[in-house]
Amino acid sequence: MKARLPSSPFISLAATPDVRQAILTRRTFRTFERRPVPADLRTRVLDAASWAPSAEDADCVRFVVIDDPVLKKRLFALTRESKDISNHWEALFRSSGLRGYVQDWTHTPLCIAVCIDPAARPRHIHDNWSHRLAGAAASQNLALAARYHGLAMVMYTHFSQEKLKQLLDVPFEWEVDGVMGIGFPDLGRINPRVLEASLVRLALGELVSSERYGDPAPKELTEERQPPERRAPVAVPDLMTAMGELVETTRFTDAPVPSEHVFEILRAGQWAPSAGNFQPIRYVVLRERERLAALDALARESAAVSAHWFPRYRQGAIDHPQWADVPAAVALIADPTKGGPHIHGEATHVIGGGLAAQNMRLMAHALGLGTSVITHWIEEKVKVLIECPRDWDLVGVMPVGTPAESPARQRRQVAEVVFQDLFGRRFTP
Repeated sequence: MKARLPSSPFISLAATPDVRQAILTRRTFRTFERRPVPADLRTRVLDAASWAPSAEDADCVRFVVIDDPVLKKRLFALTRESKDISNHWEALFRSSGLRGYVQDWTHTPLCIAVCIDPAARPRHIHDNWSHRLAGAAASQNLALAARYHGLAMVMYTHFSQEKLKQLLDVPFEWEVDGVMGIGFPDLGRINPRVLEASLVRLALGELVSSERYGDPAPKELTEERQPPERRAPVAVPDLMTAMGELVETTRFTDAPVPSEHVFEILRAGQWAPSAGNFQPIRYVVLRERERLAALDALARESAAVSAHWFPRYRQGAIDHPQWADVPAAVALIADPTKGGPHIHGEATHVIGGGLAAQNMRLMAHALGLGTSVITHWIEEKVKVLIECPRDWDLVGVMPVGTPAESPARQRRQVAEVVFQDLFGRRFTP
C-alpha cells in the first residue's frame, strides 16, 4: 500500500497545475516506480526544457538522455566515488551523515544530463555566469514540466566534473551542471522526514530587503494579504502555456506594479530549489526613482566599458531596459558559503539564483507582467549601490513591469538540443 504524502499545501502530485500551484508544490523525490516514462511524456518534458530563456537567446544548453543500462551503472559508480571524495572534507556526506545517500541511477527511469557551453554565452563584462543561468532555467523547466505531468524529479550536482564529462563524451570545453532523475514517484519508499525537510524555507522577511541589503522590506512585499474583497488569489494560466509563451522583456510601459504581484514574484523565488536546500539567494527590491536612476547610469557605464573589447557595444547594442523608468527591479545576490560543500559545488549558489529567477519569470508572466535577468554590469558598483556584501556574487538584476512589446523567440526543436546516451549521438525518443 502506498504511503501518503505529508499533509501540506506545498506538496502535491495533482497533474496539470497552473503556474502558481506548480511552483509552490514542486518537491524533490529520490525514489521512483520501476516503470518507464512513456515516450510522449519524455518528449514533452524535454520540449519544455528547450523553451527555457537565456541571455540574448544564446544557444548554451544541451541535454543527454541516459538510457543505456551499462552507462547507468557506471553513472551510479561515479556518484558513489564522487561522494567518497567529498567525504574527505565533509562528514555530512558519509554514509552515516545527513547527506550520505547515493542516487540509484540504475533504477531511475529517465536520467538527463544538463550540459552548458561557456563559449555560447553573450560576451560582455560580468558574463561569467550567463551560461550557468541558462542551464538553471532549463533545469527548472524540466522539473516543473515533470511536476505538471504527475512525475517527480531529483537534481544531482555532486560529481567529479571531469569524469562525468568523460563518461558522457562531453567536449572538454563544456560543463555539466548535473544529472536530473525523473519518474513516477514511489510513495511507498519515500522518507517523509526528508520530504518534510524540503518544506523548510526562510521567511520572505529574512530573504527580501528594500533598496539596500539588510534594510527591512515593507510587509506588503513579504506577507500574503487576503482582504475581504479578494478572498481568492488572481487567476493564473496553465503552466505549460506560460512556459511556451515566456520571453525576456526589456521594454515596459509606465503602469505601476501592484505590491501583491511583487510579493507573488518574490515568493516564487523563495520556493525555488537549491543545493542542500541551503537557500543562498537574497533579494533587494528597488523602487525608489533615485536609486533606479543610479542603476540606469551604471548600465550605460557598463556598456561603455564593454565597448572597449566588443564592437557591438560601440555600434549601439542595448541589452538593458531604461532602468530609470521601470516600475520596479529586483537584484538577486548569492552567498557562496551557502552553496553545495562538495566537489563541483563551486557554482551551486549561482545556479540557485538561476532556478529562482526562472520561477520569478514564470510567475511574472502569469500575472501579466514581464521581466528578464540582466547580468551586464560593473559588478562591484552594483554591489556598492545595494550594499551587497563584498564576497557575495551578483546573479543579476530583474526589471519588473507591464511589457511594452512581446518579441518573438526562436524555438529549438528537441532533436536539435537532445542527445542519446553520449554527447552528439542522435536522440531516439
